[in-house]
Amino acid sequence: MSKIKDLFESGKIKSAFIPYFTLGDPNYNDSIEFGKTILDNGADILELGIPFSDPVADGPVIQRAVARSLKNKFSFSEIFRVTKEIHLHKKEVPLVYLTYFNPIFHCGIEEFLNQAKDSGVVGLVIPDLPFDTKESEFLFQELRKRDMDLIHLVTPASTKKRIEALKKTSTGFIYYVTSFGVTGERREFSVDLKERIRFLKETIQLPICAGFGISTPDQASQISGYADGIIIGSAIQRIIEENGHEFPKAKQALADYIAKIRVAIP
Repeated sequence: MSKIKDLFESGKIKSAFIPYFTLGDPNYNDSIEFGKTILDNGADILELGIPFSDPVADGPVIQRAVARSLKNKFSFSEIFRVTKEIHLHKKEVPLVYLTYFNPIFHCGIEEFLNQAKDSGVVGLVIPDLPFDTKESEFLFQELRKRDMDLIHLVTPASTKKRIEALKKTSTGFIYYVTSFGVTGERREFSVDLKERIRFLKETIQLPICAGFGISTPDQASQISGYADGIIIGSAIQRIIEENGHEFPKAKQALADYIAKIRVAIP
């Protein structure tokens, strides 16, 4: 059983809180402390972004974070070092990478997965990798060998036929994109969001975690009432952007924000 599946089936949580931030923003050592702070204040799963020069699914806040991160010298050894430091701080919390396929391919799929696994990562979210490709099928099989999950994204535009087809290579949970477009904070969500999530749960029979746009405690509270998890990235990244030049201030602002969201999720 994967660590993510064990979490959702344990009965310890009603809806998981899944924060996201980009590794290396503003530098890798600060990322370690930011990760620890997020873990200490209530993350059930932590999603770590690997910086990539063409983050097509990300909105302006995360794009700027990636740009800042890439001003540092990028290396996979540094990515894995930072990840492992975060993992060792709280081993029981599952870590997930959000990355694009190019970095994985460049590193070598099997080498990347071995290093990720050793660093404490138990799942991958890859926005630019369609589920119905040979690469996705190979990756899925390699992940299964390592008890790791391939977490697919489903959007409001995904057809029923496509949703049913991706069940074959989906594990862990489904990342449901709550609205069209790229990541970013939003004030409103589609009126049929609850119905869409219910349909996905019945069709795929995996936990459905909602992301893209959620930023306030009220939004988290409302959506966690029917989603199995809440994913928040841009709001967290904005805190780092606005306070990253003052490390103690950034760390405290992160702690305060994560704690507020944690309290809002049952």
